[in-house]
Amino acid sequence: MADLLTTSKKWNKVFDDAEFITQLTEQLSKYMHSTRWYAAKSEEAKNYRISQKTALGGDKGTLAHAITIEVNFAAGFTEYYFMTLAFCTGKDIDKKGVVCEASVGGVKGQVIDSLFWEEFRKFLFFQITKQNKFEDTESILTFEKGKMLRSATEYESSRLLGVDQSNTSIEYNGKYYLKIFRRLFQDINPDQELTKYLSDDAGYKNAPSYAGSISWKKKGFSIVSLGLMQGKIENIGEAWTLMTADVKSYFERIKNDNVDVKDIEDIPLFERRKIKDLDDEIVHLIGFQTLKNVQKMASRIAEMHIALFKNRYDTAFNPIEFNSDYSVWLKNRIIYQFNARHILVEQNIDKLKGLAKEYATNFLESREIINSKFLEFEENLLNSQRIRIHGDLHLGQILVTDKGDFYIIDFEGEPESTIRDRKVKQTPLKDVAGVLRSFHYAVYAVIFDKEFKSNLSESDLFQAGEKYYHCILSVFLRTYLDTAMSSNMDVGYYPEIVYLLKYHLLEKAIYEIGYELKSRPDWVIIPLTGVKQILDDK
Repeated sequence: MADLLTTSKKWNKVFDDAEFITQLTEQLSKYMHSTRWYAAKSEEAKNYRISQKTALGGDKGTLAHAITIEVNFAAGFTEYYFMTLAFCTGKDIDKKGVVCEASVGGVKGQVIDSLFWEEFRKFLFFQITKQNKFEDTESILTFEKGKMLRSATEYESSRLLGVDQSNTSIEYNGKYYLKIFRRLFQDINPDQELTKYLSDDAGYKNAPSYAGSISWKKKGFSIVSLGLMQGKIENIGEAWTLMTADVKSYFERIKNDNVDVKDIEDIPLFERRKIKDLDDEIVHLIGFQTLKNVQKMASRIAEMHIALFKNRYDTAFNPIEFNSDYSVWLKNRIIYQFNARHILVEQNIDKLKGLAKEYATNFLESREIINSKFLEFEENLLNSQRIRIHGDLHLGQILVTDKGDFYIIDFEGEPESTIRDRKVKQTPLKDVAGVLRSFHYAVYAVIFDKEFKSNLSESDLFQAGEKYYHCILSVFLRTYLDTAMSSNMDVGYYPEIVYLLKYHLLEKAIYEIGYELKSRPDWVIIPLTGVKQILDDK
């Protein structure tokens, strides 16, 4: 434990003690490095500074201080993080929440991350239900409640969740989640914006209900999202878990039925099929219920896009055409990402083996082809419209209920993107591409699972896996497009749909290469397989 920090000031006046704040900032920098939510541990920081602060409290005085920590990095960029600090003298605080030991106004105790303290969690709950505000000369901190909290709500209990995640979540009364955004951006968080719109304005039922939010506005700056409260979705897990279990069952049926992989129906990529139009054998091997689940998932995603497409009044949500500004933005963004991934593969190719190395070599040798595919994007050939989308949709962002329904969560967008880039209106087919890539991932995650045992050769496993993926894709695409078009959602004619899907499937696979090389090198073959599949499809 660090040396005792000391100030003669009372807790509500500690920010008047410059020496204490200097020492506290040093302790905060150490504490942040111990957390999961501090995203820049590998970067060299030049300095840390408490850049914004607001006292939070009621009749009994200051309960906690809400602060923004500005981190300036040697590489020349700045990030902002959010914390609430309290001073406690009790011994029932989780050690994970202790920032440092301190003596404040002659009283010894601990400066803590106050989310670990139930009294403060209870305080936050009532600020939202009462829609309170805290204002000083520099800023205003606002609590808002959504429609689902319009009736009086009593505090029953709370527990801290997500300590090991990029945000921190609190469960209230077993009914609500309050997500505290740790890394801040100078704008409303898309998760807050989209959750509120879908829930309170569009009436979309298969996403979390908007219960409230916490926002901070510094005078002269844009609004910053600090927290989002949502209704709890009772679920039995993520669609990813469901799908990988279904893939395993598929391979087991092939083994148990002694099926020759060559005899399994091979549906052309991007062909649309109803379940009744599939060969009976492939329906049996994949499972009728699995295919029905895929249909239901496709319907729910299409319904979300329809809800986002219908807005004609709010400029944050109304559909717009493709234009040259968008094309320039898209190409610059993708080419920058592609070049970074290309360099990363070059630097790591000697660490790869077997098929992964073969596919990585093919990826490097295909640089000009891939580059041209991205640069050939031509907005004048596109007749569909762009809307606000989820932006990071995959099977891990879809919850399964015990009744077999699907709910879409986590509307923050791609973690590597800026907050403004996450809000750019794009084709809804980018979300579709994200889910299709996730289906492809599920197939190969099973194949490359070291605990997975099969009597099939690697070649047969790949062939069977691709046939599974093609079938799932055909059913998903048929249902999604039927649902979207029946509500007059403009996704374009079929050649345009296929073109946009291929474009964004390639984009997604290249994005995934970076993630896998940095965190799970053994899995990089999965996105490399995805790239090869798109390049091989004529």
